[in-house]
Amino acid sequence: MLIVAAICVLAGTWQISRLSGKVTENDALRHNAHAATAPVADVLPLVGKGAPSGDSIQYRTVTASGSYEPAAQALVRQRTVDGDTGYLVLTPLRTSQGTLLVVRGFISGTAATSGLPTIPAAPTGQVSVTARVQPAETRNDSATQLGGKQVEAINPRLQSVRLGTPVYAGYVELHAGQPGTGGLTPIPAPDLSNPAGGAIEPQHVAYIIQWYLFALLALAAPFAVARAETRSHHDDDREVDDVTVARQTPEEERAARLADRYGRVIR
Repeated sequence: MLIVAAICVLAGTWQISRLSGKVTENDALRHNAHAATAPVADVLPLVGKGAPSGDSIQYRTVTASGSYEPAAQALVRQRTVDGDTGYLVLTPLRTSQGTLLVVRGFISGTAATSGLPTIPAAPTGQVSVTARVQPAETRNDSATQLGGKQVEAINPRLQSVRLGTPVYAGYVELHAGQPGTGGLTPIPAPDLSNPAGGAIEPQHVAYIIQWYLFALLALAAPFAVARAETRSHHDDDREVDDVTVARQTPEEERAARLADRYGRVIR
């Protein structure tokens, strides 16, 4: 039980660490979401010029000006928006300082009658957009294995190699109504009640209480078992006495009563 209690205490302490990390991450993401709008170059470095942590840039609102490159756009497959699985439309925006990967919106997988869905055209000429930053995805985007300009991840490093131009080390999601969102489902704003995702903060508190309570129960268990065994032995002794009394003959019972009354021992 001491070992069990120790394990429970360790689990509870680990949950305290998880809670602290979740609070810190949620606070950082909420701060990012409410921070003042900034030019994209002030928030995102170019690939190879630094790798900002996700907590420091995710959900920041940025502005960028440039021209879309529809010939280089791609469909990011297997993405879900509001419970619907489909594609993100990823279109590079060439700016004066580098290329910004822009998610213009979402297309439902059911929109394709055969093969891949038709992508609404991006605006031509110079545009200025306001968007929400997301950190770069680092896994292989499988662009060479997939047809139809599909990718499985938004990896700025690989995009920079294919485009042959400097690319910002992250990507953005256009706010609703921005140039380029026409004909597409806008990406919804993040839920700031628990922006880091996973278990909510009160859940971690409940887990902490649960594990420490288990530790107390483990420590109390041996005493409860010992007390139950003592009671069981006492009950067994009473049963033996009752059986002994039940086996006495009427003469023995009368002698026992007389002995109790007059203080003599009956042999």
